[in-house]
Amino acid sequence: MTQQPAEAIRAATKRSRAVRVAIAAIACIPLIYGGALIWANQDPTHRLDKIPAAVVDLDKPVALDGTTVDVGTQVARGLVADERDDDFDWKRTDAASAAAGLKDGTYLAVITLPRDLSANAASLGGDVPADASASKVTITTDDGHNYIVGVAAKTVGLAISQSASSSVTRQYLSGIYSGLDTVSTRLGDAADGAKQLASGASGLKTGTTQLASGASQAASGAATLSSGSAQLTTGAQSLASGAGQLADGAQRLSSGLSQLKAETDALPAASAQLASGAGTLSQKLSDYTGGVDQLAASCASIAANPLTAADPVGAQLCAGVEKVAGTATGSGYTNSAALDAGAQQLASGAQTLSSQAPALTDAVAQASAGAGTLAGKMSEAASGAEKLAGAAADASAGASALATGTSRVAQSATQLESGATTLVSGSQELASKLADGAASAPAYSASDKKHLSEVGAQPIALEQTKLDSVPSYGYGLAPYFMALGAWVGGLSIYMLLRAIPLRSIERGRPGWLAALLGYLRGAGISLAQAALLYLVVTLGIGVHPAHPVGLALFLGLVSLAFTAVNHALMVVFGSRGRFLGLILLVLQVAAAGATYPIQTAPGFFQVIHSALPLTYAANAFRSLIAGGGAGVGAGVVVLACWLLGALAVSVGVSALRAARKQPVAVPDFAI
Repeated sequence: MTQQPAEAIRAATKRSRAVRVAIAAIACIPLIYGGALIWANQDPTHRLDKIPAAVVDLDKPVALDGTTVDVGTQVARGLVADERDDDFDWKRTDAASAAAGLKDGTYLAVITLPRDLSANAASLGGDVPADASASKVTITTDDGHNYIVGVAAKTVGLAISQSASSSVTRQYLSGIYSGLDTVSTRLGDAADGAKQLASGASGLKTGTTQLASGASQAASGAATLSSGSAQLTTGAQSLASGAGQLADGAQRLSSGLSQLKAETDALPAASAQLASGAGTLSQKLSDYTGGVDQLAASCASIAANPLTAADPVGAQLCAGVEKVAGTATGSGYTNSAALDAGAQQLASGAQTLSSQAPALTDAVAQASAGAGTLAGKMSEAASGAEKLAGAAADASAGASALATGTSRVAQSATQLESGATTLVSGSQELASKLADGAASAPAYSASDKKHLSEVGAQPIALEQTKLDSVPSYGYGLAPYFMALGAWVGGLSIYMLLRAIPLRSIERGRPGWLAALLGYLRGAGISLAQAALLYLVVTLGIGVHPAHPVGLALFLGLVSLAFTAVNHALMVVFGSRGRFLGLILLVLQVAAAGATYPIQTAPGFFQVIHSALPLTYAANAFRSLIAGGGAGVGAGVVVLACWLLGALAVSVGVSALRAARKQPVAVPDFAI
């Protein structure tokens, strides 16, 4: 008895908790829808730089006044380099690749620069005809991919054409056409200047005549200079030879003086020794003379002494002393007094020689040094003389060349005189032609100036082309709303019907068959929804598809696939499947890229864009309504896979539950 109330309390508590969770989930549905959709479409107009677009440059560069004009390349580079968020993501490509990319959705817009873009731009700087027209820049989109891109492309294209032309040419051409009013006056001034040129040319002719005369005189002087320089060369060569010989003699003199210096270096010491020896000799001779004189006196005393006079030995001795003291010229002797006097003179002379020997040595040394310096200078002089001879030879050659050149100048001066005569005639003709040009200068009327200024101010005009064009904004949004309606239709079916029919459960049918019957019942209703939607859109609203049969068949496939997905959610998750269906709906609406291209959406929605079935449904609907076949094949394949996959899940889960003896989920209308 107590167990039943406890189980009832637990069941009631469980239901109460489920109710609270369900209420919280329902409360979050507006938040999920509103938040996701606002997030996905927060700022698409400032994310246009994510839209892939192609630039096809067909322009042919032209030459103008020696400068290459290549407007196409400049415009294309500017588009590719532009990183503003209100411009497309431009890529340069060729026409074939751009057309293929626009067809398969690689590019959502293609801008084509015409072949005559540079030619027309260059013509603005030349002779512009009054019926000039602007170049046509074409921007092409495909409504079969996205209608909004075509609207944005027109705005972007206008900005491109204006930025490429208006700011550069308006002021320039206005000044040009206004300045044409004064062309005649300016040409008249030019004619006057030409007359002055003619007058100056006459003066030039006179000057060239004088130049020719002076050049002839210069040629004559140059010839004389050449002859004199040849004589200078000969003299310089002789000077170089004599200077070389003089240098050799100076070198030999320096060598001899060096040897003399070596000999005189010993002279002071030798003269000093001689003076010393002469002094000693003089003293010895003086002593000797005194001794002889004393001996002679002694002999005289001996001779006077009668005792010794008869002595023969003493007599002989005294005779010998007299010979020594006397003069015996025949035997080569001098008397001692004369010998003493000579010794004294020798000593005096040696002394004088000793005192003068250093001065002599210094003089010899200076003479030797001077001779060495003289030898060096003479060597330098010889070298300089050789250089002088070489320079004189060069001067002679230069003088010869000068003579030849001045002769040519004289000839050229004669030709210049003839040219000056021609210049006089030509300048007179120029003055005449300029006067004729001033008379025939073009003049534009006020209306011509206005027309040409407008063409020059906007030389690049925009021409928009839409592939698979649709007439109104409703055609662009119809694919999105039809796919959305098909999903809501499949979701609403199982808000009214059970995914597993109650009658099939009561009759004990297998789970997989009960699930299949539950889907087939909803599929019939979904086909009715699709037929009603198609009739209202095409007949009631007036949207006329390019492929009406294909649109009807594909709408039926989409309805069947979306119904199968919602049925599988109910089979697997019961009543919670309805909530999951709503979550899938808001994710698909935000990530479908049905209004603005998916490239303008945040990264999260770009990631899930290709994984959700509503994306393929909207893309195929767009092509079937606008024309073309982009996205139709992929849509058929993907929606068929979702249909078969959802049925496989419904049938498989039901069969698995039956095999495990698990009760079949019977969702009801309650929470």
